[in-house]
Amino acid sequence: MNRAGITLLMAGLLALPGISLANDFTTVTRVQYVQNCIASNEGKMNIYEATTKCSCVIDKLAESFTQTEFEDADTGFQYRNLPGDKGGMFKDDTDVEDGIDHFIKAHAEAYKSCRMR
Repeated sequence: MNRAGITLLMAGLLALPGISLANDFTTVTRVQYVQNCIASNEGKMNIYEATTKCSCVIDKLAESFTQTEFEDADTGFQYRNLPGDKGGMFKDDTDVEDGIDHFIKAHAEAYKSCRMR
């Protein structure tokens, strides 16, 4: 291999770790999501299928969100229906609404891509 080829190969290998860390969620976030996903889809598929498809969904969501964006959007999505003042923060803030809308769309696309029902 010539010197230019080796240089390009080394540059590519050095770039790989940075690419794999982009928008990477913590293990705890991934496990919690998969467990909640399996529980919400109970009875629709067996445990192996549910684990595989729910893992696929969280991987797709990790492509669309950073860890913080995902946590904020997921929290807003879960608590937006709280009654009275408790849910007001999640209903009235336009930034939160935009994050929830993006979360819903990304979630629907991930479900479709991963062939979830």
